[in-house]
Amino acid sequence: MAGIVGYGAYIPWLRLQRKLIAQSWGIPAAPGEIAVGNFDEDSITMAVEAGRDCIQDEPAGVGGLYFASTSPPYQEKSCSTLIATALDLREDGVTADFGISVDAGLSALMAAIAAVDAGLKESILVSAAECRKPEPGSALEQTLGDGAAAMLVGKDNPMAEIKGTYSHYNEILGNWRTPKDDRIREFNPRFYASKGYVPDMVSVLKGAIETFGVSLDEINKLVYSAPDFRSHSQVAKALGIKQPEKVQDALFALVGGCGCAQPLMMLSAALEEAEPGDKILLAGSGDAYDVILLEVTPKIKEPGSRRGVGGHLGSKHDLESYTKYLQFKDQLDLEKFEGSSSPILMWRERKTIYSLYGKKCNKCGTVYFPPYRICPECRTYGQNEDYRLARKGKLFDFIHDYLFPSENPPTTLTITDLEGGGRIFSQMTDRVMDEVKLDMEVELVFRRIHEGGKFHNYYWKTRPVR
Repeated sequence: MAGIVGYGAYIPWLRLQRKLIAQSWGIPAAPGEIAVGNFDEDSITMAVEAGRDCIQDEPAGVGGLYFASTSPPYQEKSCSTLIATALDLREDGVTADFGISVDAGLSALMAAIAAVDAGLKESILVSAAECRKPEPGSALEQTLGDGAAAMLVGKDNPMAEIKGTYSHYNEILGNWRTPKDDRIREFNPRFYASKGYVPDMVSVLKGAIETFGVSLDEINKLVYSAPDFRSHSQVAKALGIKQPEKVQDALFALVGGCGCAQPLMMLSAALEEAEPGDKILLAGSGDAYDVILLEVTPKIKEPGSRRGVGGHLGSKHDLESYTKYLQFKDQLDLEKFEGSSSPILMWRERKTIYSLYGKKCNKCGTVYFPPYRICPECRTYGQNEDYRLARKGKLFDFIHDYLFPSENPPTTLTITDLEGGGRIFSQMTDRVMDEVKLDMEVELVFRRIHEGGKFHNYYWKTRPVR
C-alpha cells in the first residue's frame, strides 16, 4: 500500500496577537496569536511554499499534484496547475483541485493514496492551504489562522506506511459560505460541537479503531482536526484519554485553525517527533470524516532540510496593528493598484515567470536571466539551453522605494546573485527594513505581484532566509 514519502509545512511569517483583536472590539481575548498571510500571500502561494518544503525543491519524480483549499483565489480556474508549474513538476503529471468542505485536505490525501495504489502515478504531492476571511468582531476572527502543509504520497521507501483508511459522514450545518458570501458564516458553535462535531469525531475514531483491529492504547499519536480548541479537547475527554501527550497539538494557540490544511499540518508536526514503529491515527473533520492509520518506518530518522511546523513556528514577526490585519485580509474598502497584464504573455512566458528558468550559454557557461537568445557575456547567438535557477542567493543591491505603489510601502527592490549563477531583479517580502543588508543570504518565494487584466499575477520575490 502507498505511504507518506515526504512531508512539509508552511506558516506565514506574520503573527497577530489575539489581544489586539479583542481590544479593538472591547471583547475578551483568547490567549495566544494567529498566523496571518502577508498582503502578497494567498492559498496558492502558501501551497507552493509547503510543497517546496516537502520535496525540498527537487521536483524530479513527482507524478502530480492535488491541491485542497476552501479559500482558493480562483472560483473557476485550476489552481493545482499553477502550483505544479511554480514547483516545476513534470507536465504529464496528474492535477486536481479539492475544496468546498474543510475535510478537503484529507479527501485529497485519500484520493492520492487510492491513485498511487491503483498505479495511476508512482507519487502524488498533496498540498492543502487556507487563507480564510472571518466576520470582523466574531469569535472566528480569533480562531482562524493561515497556513499550509504538504504530503508526498508514494510507494518507494515511505517514512510512514498507510495501514488502513476509514470514512464516515453526517449532515449538519455548522460553518458555511455561499457564492454571494465573502466571509465565513457560522451557526451556534456550541450546538454544532455538541450535536455534530464532538459525537461524530468520537464515533468515527472508535469505528476506525475497531475496523483497523487496533486498540487506542496501541496508538502512539492521535491526530485529529477540530473547529476550535474547546471541541478538540472535548473529543479527547470523551475518548477517556489520560495522557495529554498522546493527542497531537491542534496549533490553535500559535497558528489558529487552518481549515482543510489543519490535519496535514498536525500530521507534519507529529512526523517531526515520531519514532520508528509509532502508530499514528489521523482524522479530518467537516461534514465528512476521513481516518487514516499510519505506521512510522526507520526512514523517518533520515536527515532532511525541511523547516516543517517547528521551523516555521520559530520564525515570526508581530503584525503591529489590527488595522493592518484587516487590510491584508481585504476587509477594508481601500483603492488598490491595478497593474496591466496579458493572459497571452503569461502563457508564453510561463516557464520563465512561474517555473523560473533562465539560460546557460553552451560556449562560455554563463547563466543569465531573463532568458535572451544572445549571451550577454560572449555575445554568442542561439547556443544556449534552459537552466532552472536556484532558489537561494546573496543580496547584491537593494533600495527602499516609497513611490512604487504597494499595499505595504515602501517596496524593497533587490538585485540578487543566485547560487549556481544568474542574477535576478525582484521585490523583497517578509523583511524588516533596517535589517536588510548587502551580501545577506536570501531565498526566493512565489508571491502575488498585483492584480492586472482582472486576474491574479504571480512571480518570485526575495526574502531574508527564515
